Amino acid sequence: MEDSHILKITEKQNYNSVFSGTDHLKFCLSKEYFKNYKKKITYHYNSKGFRDIEWPENLDNVVWCVGDSFTVGIGQPHEETWPQLLQNKLGKRCINIGEDGCSNDTIYLRIKEIYNLYKPKLIIAMWSYLHRRRIKNVNVHFEKKDFGFENDIKNFDKNFSLCQQLDVNIIHFAIPNMFENTNYLKEKYKKLHILEQLDYARDYLHFDIKTSEYVCEEIIKNIKQFDKLSK
Repeated sequence: MEDSHILKITEKQNYNSVFSGTDHLKFCLSKEYFKNYKKKITYHYNSKGFRDIEWPENLDNVVWCVGDSFTVGIGQPHEETWPQLLQNKLGKRCINIGEDGCSNDTIYLRIKEIYNLYKPKLIIAMWSYLHRRRIKNVNVHFEKKDFGFENDIKNFDKNFSLCQQLDVNIIHFAIPNMFENTNYLKEKYKKLHILEQLDYARDYLHFDIKTSEYVCEEIIKNIKQFDKLSK
């Protein structure tokens, strides 16, 4: 079964580098922290353009991890990203569908496509900043004609609600600082887990292994309620 264009990032296919996105001395949030970071980091992207090894032929029992650069694991060694740690803890193949700068529109479209193509048993959605949009098939940081509190919430509500209509187990997370009004998100979206940031990756923006471990713990707690994975 072939995957569609929404499950590929053309410009990242088979890409290899020692830097990516904000994980660069020029773009990081703290040059001192960047210079003192001890762990070695490399970026290897598979033939579909994701920071992961190639997908297995049999996708019947994999866990799909969908999100933005926090799912990619920018600023982290690959083996310490939360999808990779989760794979080790569950003993199940966890497929990383993370993209730098990914909008929630794109995250929903990927979840829908995974649902349509592969009949997944479990999807982990790590939602991105609310001000991002997908415009003409491109993720944009701001849409000048459509942003602000009301429109940001309306757009996220649309994507979140559409996911809730799919007949699949989805665990929902919000990246740290996804939206400035955290209490509002907690009250409005009962199934959305708001993440705390416990440490920082090399770029001093994304999270490092302590937070990745914490994410995995929260996922495993939630998995216990899903019959399909507990059998």
